[in-house]
Order: sequence, then C-alpha cells, then structure tokens
Amino acid sequence: MEGYEDISPLPLDTGFKDELCQIMYTDEYRMVVGTARALMERREYSERAKELTGRVIDLAPAYYTAWNYRFDILMHLANGNAELLNQELEWIDEVTLNNPKNYQIWSYKEAVLKNHPSPSCKRELPILQLMLDDDTKNYHVWSFRKWCILFFGDFTHELAYTEMLLERDVYNNSAWTHRMFVLKYTSPSNDHLLEEIEFVKAKIKLVPQNVSVWTYLRGLYENFFNANYDDRIVQFTKNFTHGVEDEQAEMNVNVEVESSFALEFLAHVYTLRGGAMIPKAIQAYKGLATRYDPIRKNMWERKIAKITAS
Repeated sequence: MEGYEDISPLPLDTGFKDELCQIMYTDEYRMVVGTARALMERREYSERAKELTGRVIDLAPAYYTAWNYRFDILMHLANGNAELLNQELEWIDEVTLNNPKNYQIWSYKEAVLKNHPSPSCKRELPILQLMLDDDTKNYHVWSFRKWCILFFGDFTHELAYTEMLLERDVYNNSAWTHRMFVLKYTSPSNDHLLEEIEFVKAKIKLVPQNVSVWTYLRGLYENFFNANYDDRIVQFTKNFTHGVEDEQAEMNVNVEVESSFALEFLAHVYTLRGGAMIPKAIQAYKGLATRYDPIRKNMWERKIAKITAS
C-alpha cells in the first residue's frame, strides 16, 4: 500500500481450525485494517497513521479501536495546538453527516473538545441544527447537545430552539424533553414558570391528544411546584374530559373525551389530593380502563386497586 511499504499488514483471520464462520473480508479491508493494526502494534503516532485511521473509519465507522488509536495519535501530534484540533473537528463533522447515528463519533468529539485549549459552543450548534433538521429525534445528537451546553455552560439558545422545533412539530417528544432539561438546569423564576404553563396550555389546545405535552405539563408541577396542582390547571384540564371523571355521573358510553391524557392527568391530581377527591380519581381510571384507553386496562385497574387499598 502506497506510503506504507515498510509495514507488513497483520492478518485478520483467527487461524482457528474449527471456526464455524469466517468473515468474508474484502481485499481492501484486509490491507487497510491489517496495516492499521500493525501500526498500532508498533505504537506509531504519525500523520500517516492518523490518515490511515480515517480510511479504516470510512470502511467501518463503528470500529471503536480505530477511534481510540486515532485519538492517541491526535494527542501526540496536536499537543494542545488549536489549529490542528480545529482541523480534526472539521473532519469529524464530515464523518458525522455520513454516519448520524454512530455512537463512537460523539464520544470522540467530546474527548477532542475536552482537550481543546479554546473550544467554542457557537461552532458546534450549526452542525447539530443541521442534523436535527434532518432527523429531529436523533437520540445521539440530542445527547451530545445536552453534553455540549453543560460543558460550555451556555443555555442561551435552547428554549428558543426547542420552541422553533415545536412550532414545526408539536409532537416532538425529544424537543419537549430537552426543554425540561434546560429548565431544570437554569432555575427559572416563578414568573417564567407561569409563562411556561401558558405556553403549554396553548400547545394542548392545539392538539389535546398529545402525550408529550401532558407529560411536560405534569413535569412542570412535579419539578417546580412541589406537585401542588392549582384549581386553574384542573379546570383547564376538565375542558377536555367533559365531566366523565365526576363520580356522581354514570359512565355514558356516548361521551367522547377530547383527550384521554387529560383524563389521566386529572386522575393523578385527584389521587394526590386524596380525601373527597379519591372517588373522582377512581371514576377517571375506570373510564380509562373501560372506554378511553382500554389497551392499558391492566395498569388502570392496578392504580384503582392501589388507591382503594390505601
């Protein structure tokens, strides 16, 4: 192989006589990976070794040994040089766009940023937005974005960014989850939280049967208001259940609720309030079990049993 004539590629076969299934490597793969393994064995930390790891990663993007070797090479060559590390970040971005769900890429990028003398959060956000535009629920990208804003301590753009995504798709659970993550780390004021509740209510009115937004609303009260659900949010929620949770009313099979998640929300609130609200909670869970969410009937019945046993 040109540039590596002094290197004898190591074999990739195990050599076991009783091996049940031999991997059918291509000649290119045998040559490239075998040469890289030989360089690893020699502990060569050179520019040509780094270039070869790039070729290995092109052939096998999830080959974590190649990623580890490349990082060792980079640390030897760069030695804190920002320009070389920036070049590496640009290379990572190119690889990332072709392998958006490769776990190794994100761990490698975190390691590079940790060893960068002057890393920039602003540099990272455009590529992350580009990738989330392509797949708004890419777990790997969201996880890295969380790591990134924690690493840089910069939450400046996050609420506006999630709001933009939710305008595009109100069902985007990843955006709702990220939004809650941001609030937990930024200690919002009470006024901000009240504004957030109004924001959520507007999204519920838009699409009442959306589990993500009801879960987020519940998270606001559980995390920031000590699970003290006020009468206003209860009355707002009742607008989507048409009173089927009223223990005085017979279950009317002709009544359609606008949101089974609203009924679940009320059942949870009434359970927390206890006392005279328990019959309402039981009625709500019965409605979910028999008509409005029968696919989870066993769970609703267990909740009823738990309430009545306490």
